[in-house]
Amino acid sequence: MAQQPEETPWHAAFPTPSRSLSDSSLATISAQKLRSKVEQQPELSKRDFLVVDVRRTDFEDAFIKGAINLPAHSFYPTLPSLLPILSRYRSVIFHCQSSSGRGPRCAGWYQDALDEANIPNEQSQAVVLTGGIKAWVKAYGEDESVTVKLGENGRKV
Repeated sequence: MAQQPEETPWHAAFPTPSRSLSDSSLATISAQKLRSKVEQQPELSKRDFLVVDVRRTDFEDAFIKGAINLPAHSFYPTLPSLLPILSRYRSVIFHCQSSSGRGPRCAGWYQDALDEANIPNEQSQAVVLTGGIKAWVKAYGEDESVTVKLGENGRKV
């Protein structure tokens, strides 16, 4: 029986970020601390942070109120046009399902872009939500003040 060739991962077409969780060169935030930030700054237009959900096909059950969806698969190619927008926020908080792959990878690319543009961490910084949306939903999934739940066909419940 012939062996199936290994599928090339989607991110292989892009450079590996220089920042990562494994070497602690990316900042992190817990679901609890993020919830505090959301409560302290409830008005989206006045927040100094932005939550970026990088899920694509697995963007299903719930999302953090106020988060934007920028799928990881298209994040790197669009980063040059996103940088002027995202860098207006002091913290850009990335997450995926569990924040062990796509979320940290996108955060690393963003931090690399900030570094290359000489934008200091005091102005904008990439941050990873520890445990991703799974940790958020486990802690705050039933709290409609901070979580939007989706039903079938992606409709708000």
